[in-house]
Amino acid sequence: MQVIAVLNQKGGSGKTTIATHLTRALQLDGASVLLVDSDPQGSARDWAAVRDDNPVTVVGIDRAKLLDRDLKNVSSKDFVVIDGAPQAGDLAVSAIKAASFVLIPVQPSPYDIWATAELVEMVKQRIEPKPWPDMNCPCLHRASRSA
Repeated sequence: MQVIAVLNQKGGSGKTTIATHLTRALQLDGASVLLVDSDPQGSARDWAAVRDDNPVTVVGIDRAKLLDRDLKNVSSKDFVVIDGAPQAGDLAVSAIKAASFVLIPVQPSPYDIWATAELVEMVKQRIEPKPWPDMNCPCLHRASRSA
C-alpha cells in the first residue's frame, strides 16, 4: 500500500482539488484507492456526497490517533490519499509518518512559499533519506495580461 499525503498548512493551496483528482485518476487506472479527508471543513467528503456516480470511498478522520489506527486497517488498498488539514499539527505529523510520498501544493507567490517552510521542516525531520521533492508542480496561477 502506498500512502500519498497532500499537505500544506495554508488554506486555499489546492490540497483538496489535487487529492480528489489524484484519487479518481488512480482509480480510473485500475487501482484500489481510499481518500482520507482530514480537513475539518470536509470538502472531499462533500465532493463525494454530491456525485451520483461516485465510486470513490472517502472517510473523514479528524484526530491523529484515528489516522494512525485506521491506516493499519486498510492494507487491502493499493493507495491511500490523505487530504490534509490546513495546519501543521498532530494530523499533519501522523500523515507524514504514514506517507510513502508527501505532495505539498504551493501557489507561486513569496507568501505561500514562506508559509510552507514549517511543513517542509516537519517532513525533513520525519522522512528519510530524500526530504526534498523529486518534482515541482506549480499550481493555481492567476492568468492576467502581465503573466
